[in-house]
Amino acid sequence: MSNHSRRFAVAVAISFVMGPMCLATAPAQAANNFGCFQVVTPSLNIRARPYSDAKVIGTASAGDVLEKRKPLCTLRGYWCAVRKGAVEGYADKSFLGTTKCP
Repeated sequence: MSNHSRRFAVAVAISFVMGPMCLATAPAQAANNFGCFQVVTPSLNIRARPYSDAKVIGTASAGDVLEKRKPLCTLRGYWCAVRKGAVEGYADKSFLGTTKCP
């Protein structure tokens, strides 16, 4: 086995051991880093991309708390990256108010 192949095999083995541990801790580390929003409209679409015609991948109701996934909203400020449970997408900022994270 060449030195390159040996290093590759070790790297693959380490990724199998460390990968699940990193994935298991990622949501806990990511939670509440950038704050939270509260939905201020009766129903809010969560979209796959920051566009009004993007696919709707989830919804939220008035009073629901959404986690901010990024420190800033899009450049024009209309869309914010949010997380609601396992759904990660974008929501229109005009229907969100800032709130403390639970």
